[in-house]
Amino acid sequence: MNRTRSRAAWAAGLLTTVVAAGALGTAPAHAVIGDVAKDGQYVSTVELDIGEGLRACTGTLVDEQWVLTAASCFADTAQPGGKVTAGAPQMKTRATVGRADLATETGQVRDVVELVPRDDRDLVMARLAAPVAGAEPAALAAAAPAKGDVLRAAGYGRTKDEWVPDRVHSGAFGVDAVKGTGLDITGKDGAVCKGDTGGPVFRERDGRQELVAVSSTSWQGGCFGNEGETRKGAVASRVDDVAFWIQQVRGLPKRYATTTGDFDGDGKADVAMLTDYGPAKDGRGRAALWVHTATGEGFREPRAVWDTGSDSWRWDAVKLTSGDFNGDGKTDIGALYNYGRTADGLNRTGLFTFTSNGNGFNAPVRAWESGSSTWKSWNWDASKVAAGDFDGDGKTDIAVLYNYGKSGSRNESGLLTFTSTGSGFAEPRKAWESGSTSWNWNSSKMVAGDFNGDGKSDIAVLYGNGTTSDSRNETALWLIADNSNGFVEHRKVWNSLTWEGRSWSWEASKVVAGDFDGDGKADIAVLYNYGPVSGKNKTGLWVFSGTKDGLTDPRKVWESGTSVDSWTWEASELAAGDFNGDGKADISVTYDYGQGADGRTATGLWTFTSNGSGFNAPVKVWNSGLKR
Repeated sequence: MNRTRSRAAWAAGLLTTVVAAGALGTAPAHAVIGDVAKDGQYVSTVELDIGEGLRACTGTLVDEQWVLTAASCFADTAQPGGKVTAGAPQMKTRATVGRADLATETGQVRDVVELVPRDDRDLVMARLAAPVAGAEPAALAAAAPAKGDVLRAAGYGRTKDEWVPDRVHSGAFGVDAVKGTGLDITGKDGAVCKGDTGGPVFRERDGRQELVAVSSTSWQGGCFGNEGETRKGAVASRVDDVAFWIQQVRGLPKRYATTTGDFDGDGKADVAMLTDYGPAKDGRGRAALWVHTATGEGFREPRAVWDTGSDSWRWDAVKLTSGDFNGDGKTDIGALYNYGRTADGLNRTGLFTFTSNGNGFNAPVRAWESGSSTWKSWNWDASKVAAGDFDGDGKTDIAVLYNYGKSGSRNESGLLTFTSTGSGFAEPRKAWESGSTSWNWNSSKMVAGDFNGDGKSDIAVLYGNGTTSDSRNETALWLIADNSNGFVEHRKVWNSLTWEGRSWSWEASKVVAGDFDGDGKADIAVLYNYGPVSGKNKTGLWVFSGTKDGLTDPRKVWESGTSVDSWTWEASELAAGDFNGDGKADISVTYDYGQGADGRTATGLWTFTSNGSGFNAPVKVWNSGLKR
């Protein structure tokens, strides 16, 4: 079919759709009266031909193989709120990518083979049959616009004097209101018209465009065929608050590492996830930092506050911790990073900090790197990381339990501290070492907290002693208390065999520290794996309470089979923080549900809320599962 005939057929199909759309106030909003896009502008904007000329929409490429657009493009009634079934589109759909001028043959064309709709707004992800080589996906906005901001919308639809324009047009729009899942916007030099529902609404910042929303409905004032209408208001579906969902749909992220802290300084702890996006085609590592902001009653949808962009950052080369490193009342994030071995056989490690700015995080800054005369070689694989205010000056420091290996038959370990200076960290110094005692680093699980309530953080280590001759597992809890000048000699504060003669498996224990009862002294919680029982995975939660002299014997505060039928220990990653701001630390569990039938990773966030004497039953506060 030649180009002239195909465009004529498309125009006829569009007319039918418009008539069926109904009242102007609810008709799908489409392309933009405004400036003609130049070549190279809006390269992520996509033309969608639905039903071989029956409908036409605009979308935005957000991945080499995924387009974000309006669900109403595919709905039975072509209306916002119309039902869209997940899976293959009901009508044959073709996407044209990278073709600013539709009269040319540039760009690439792909069939749309899958739809993944949202159920809370006029939004859908459309998967292309094959990736678009050399694609330039749009960057996703990490924050909502504010009233009065000026955005720019783009699309292929009608203009004031063209029924079927060949080129992308764009126009400036002011933000009238931000309402939950949508934006109210009004055209400054044009209007959103019929022709391309789902067109991108961009924010221009620092020389780049960020996708903030997609067009949904409009009054179409001044558009071709609607010249009598003067209103130029429109509604767009927000994208900034569902960026995590977009990542999930396109198969990212792959894995998570969790840490907690009061990142915005509002008195409630938030949850951060360093997420793995997997390698890029050129081999670069890709990762991002996501934050679930605590509301006091739960958490907001996660938002990306940083990603690697064009840089390389390997997720599996990071050990994460958090604390208020500069003493400004907001929690920052630290990352011990593994550079691997140099050509001359030295181990290279760096310490990066993400400093909180209240609304997110500044880009990571390298605060220290091995290679100096003092620390020529630093083995990242031999490092376990924790954070605490070890000198009591109001700024969080970082401790590393370091494995020196064996000296004869004796295992040697040391505790190294990076002391915060407020603007960075001092060179690491050795604050404690195992000395004549054999200390197996591989049998150590470390946490930091002010266990005796003296205002300075201490170190506790859950230590695995192996199995006795009568097949009991022996586990001990050691305390390395801080005296401001370093750490005093370690002492054993609990042993499983002398505690009612019980067997306690170190391998079945995951450890976290926090002031769970609000008495000013940190406690230790252990998530314990009992393994399968009657076909269910059984897990328990135990607490060692801090005292001025050490830690109490553990007590069980929860186990699966009561509030939750089955709980897989292996799928659980613990963190602690005061999520509701009541002065008592709670526990979060990032839970890995594995891959679904569609191959996408599913993750949940659960919280155990402290009630002072124990914990309430765990509650799922977020699920990455795709919304239908």
